[in-house]
Amino acid sequence: MALPPAACALGRLKRLASGKWRPIVDDLLLRLGVFALVGLGAGYASGLFGVGGGIIRIPVFVYLLPLFGVAHPVLMHMAIGTSISLVIPTSIVATWRQSEAGNLDWSYYRTWAVGIFIGVVAGLLLLPMCSTEALKVIFIVFLTSVGIYVGFVRDDLVLSERLPSGALKVAIAAVIGCFAALTGTAGGTFTTPTMKAFSMPLKRAIALASATGVVTGVAATAGAVIEGWNAVGRPTHSMGFVDLGIFAAMVPTTFAGAALGVRSANSLDKAMLQRSYTIVLFAMAADMIRGMLG
Repeated sequence: MALPPAACALGRLKRLASGKWRPIVDDLLLRLGVFALVGLGAGYASGLFGVGGGIIRIPVFVYLLPLFGVAHPVLMHMAIGTSISLVIPTSIVATWRQSEAGNLDWSYYRTWAVGIFIGVVAGLLLLPMCSTEALKVIFIVFLTSVGIYVGFVRDDLVLSERLPSGALKVAIAAVIGCFAALTGTAGGTFTTPTMKAFSMPLKRAIALASATGVVTGVAATAGAVIEGWNAVGRPTHSMGFVDLGIFAAMVPTTFAGAALGVRSANSLDKAMLQRSYTIVLFAMAADMIRGMLG
């Protein structure tokens, strides 16, 4: 008597999960479970502190990826590529919500997006020239700079009463895009304070930061896939420098964690959150420095 197709498929899966394929299946399941928890934590921190998750994800990736067999020469490249891919779904959702709320100035965003794209391309051209150590140094400088800004720079700092325009606007956006590509972040961490310093209202600045992530996410992810396509030392289930297993595990939990983080942030003191965030940033930078020296 012939077995139904479903039973045959189940039998093949059981055989696949045994024997020589068992270690691969077990490794993948472990990876999915671990990084689902990472997504929950990074999403929670993102919602709690009001920042993009990349600044939290990268240090965690640097610690965890070697445990899953990622070779050191491509460690930061995999961390950056996978982190920036996770920017895409979150930034698209955030941009849609900001647009629906009327906070996004599309006319201002168009040329800003051009500058961001130019910067991302420049960062992608620099990425293959950078070693894992160089990329770690860049990220440590990034963490420290953000920590100094959050902890010690006045929130009402104003550089100009007018928004940047023309070549200056494109140049500022290009610098942000380049740093986003080299750090695996959305670029919003730089965009919001920069636009606030040029007297853009906070809601508009946050909306612009969200939309910035769409450009950095899509362009930098495409670049990470292409540049890492034949790289040695990357996981077998990755596309270039983007780990598909981690991406699949983290997307749903990141959204869930962010919702919980926002709910917690609404019940906590803003000054306390800023101090806590500053401490977290300096602690992550110090830990990465310790890892490099050790």
